[in-house]
Amino acid sequence: MLELIDRPLKFILGSILLCFCQVVLAEVTDPCEKNILAVFRRPTVISSACTTPLGKYTFEGGLQYNEYLHESYGLQLPQAKVRIGLPGRNEVTVIFPNENTSNQTASGLSASQFSVKHNIFYNDHWNTAIRGVFIPASGSKIYGTAHNGYTLNGIIAYRIHSFNLSGMLGYSSYVTSAANGGKRYNTVSPDVSLSWQANEVLQLYAEIYGQLNTAPNKGPGYNTDAGFLFLLTKNLAADIEMGHRLSGSLNNTKVYYGAGLSVLF
Repeated sequence: MLELIDRPLKFILGSILLCFCQVVLAEVTDPCEKNILAVFRRPTVISSACTTPLGKYTFEGGLQYNEYLHESYGLQLPQAKVRIGLPGRNEVTVIFPNENTSNQTASGLSASQFSVKHNIFYNDHWNTAIRGVFIPASGSKIYGTAHNGYTLNGIIAYRIHSFNLSGMLGYSSYVTSAANGGKRYNTVSPDVSLSWQANEVLQLYAEIYGQLNTAPNKGPGYNTDAGFLFLLTKNLAADIEMGHRLSGSLNNTKVYYGAGLSVLF
């Protein structure tokens, strides 16, 4: 008798659970699909928790004018990167070398970078990802890296209404350029960014980022930047930003100004 009652009860409870799961899955949509500006990597230092959609890729590039400590200045371009969407909410990124110019030293290329990112989990408010970066020995004697380096980042974002608060924490093993001795040093890199989606085509952001060690035998350094992204077409966005030193000598930065374009294919 109990077994006869138990079977319908299990069926009812199972049906309720199935319906509940279907409702939950129907209501939770990928936050990255709602706003293409959340997918683009530029212009923040922090990486988005979103990955490039499957079968698509982005091209991003720009120009940055830098004023460095010790009264030097120069340009950095083309800041080119390609991101490719893979199955399983994964993406690969190739960051091409930048041409660096300075009024005090010869120009030269920075190191290339290759990264892989996986979107771990998302719901209506939260989005998380993990990202690994490989930095091969490459670039010029002044601006490159003398030996291989790497970075591992954890990324988390919380969205409510039109605001998005993102945090990234990274552990890195960097190597200085050959001109600076090719010395290895390890560091932890915190980064916090707040963005506001003003409307369907305009996003504003502000960010604070830093490193606990900015070079071998050097202490922490922190910078801040702010700017906006503007959607020109449904797949093309422009950005303008400004950054400023807060403390220390991160990237030897005093102030910088930048602009660029991002396009999704």
